[in-house]
Amino acid sequence: MLTKRHFTALLLVATYIGMTACSSDDPISEPASVTIAGVGELPGPVQRVDAVAPSESGANSDEPPAVRPSDLGLPTLGELVAGNRAIMIGDSIFASTAPRFSGSMCERLNEAGWDVEIDAEPGRFIAFAVDVLDARLAPENGLDWDLAVMFFGSNFNGSVNNFRSTLETLLDRLSPRPILLLTVTEFQQSRIEVNEIIREVAAEQPNVQILDWARITAAEPGLLNSDGLHLSTAGKNRITTEMALALGTAPTLATNGEGECLPTLFTEDETRAAQLAKEQSEG
Repeated sequence: MLTKRHFTALLLVATYIGMTACSSDDPISEPASVTIAGVGELPGPVQRVDAVAPSESGANSDEPPAVRPSDLGLPTLGELVAGNRAIMIGDSIFASTAPRFSGSMCERLNEAGWDVEIDAEPGRFIAFAVDVLDARLAPENGLDWDLAVMFFGSNFNGSVNNFRSTLETLLDRLSPRPILLLTVTEFQQSRIEVNEIIREVAAEQPNVQILDWARITAAEPGLLNSDGLHLSTAGKNRITTEMALALGTAPTLATNGEGECLPTLFTEDETRAAQLAKEQSEG
């Protein structure tokens, strides 16, 4: 006989099944806009990410891994600085969000009050960031930044020691400024090791935060093109949203208004590797 107690239990089971059928693991195709105070309308929802990176498949799966600084209760980078100058350094992933590729990264961060310089070129290894800092970090000459964002590892020469030492050198040069590092999509086995280095080195630096792009893209393959690395339209929207959330509002927004997209010296996009990356980015 079906008692009221049994009926309630069946109803709870049916509700659970209905909820799991709407899992956020499904790839997004055309994300809806969201609006954030002080930042404006952002192109894409920020979903809960439940995928565990391949390198940590044996970890406790009861709790979803943290993928962004806010998941760990960390402040936005904007809460850690007094100014609004942000430098972003990277390869084709960041380059695809730059104005010359019709990307909206600058525009979205400008709305939050940030003066942004995107120094990124397709096909670049982590040593490229050394060249950027040599040219664009000179506090003694009045050329300085309040925070930095770096995204490297898509291009990797196979030397983990070189990658680690170069990353440590870059962080030493930028410290004590707040720094945001992104992990790389694990489209090849070697990138798992690259991400382990990024996480380990970041853990040693109190001024460094991690945005785990590897876990985000593992959970949402629709953010990537067919090569499994470069960004789809949804991916460009999502990474722009993630940057706006990680940086938050610039402390100067209330007094100085919107920021500017600063020009870059680094626009070498004509090599064969760069062209291939550009084609993938625009695909």
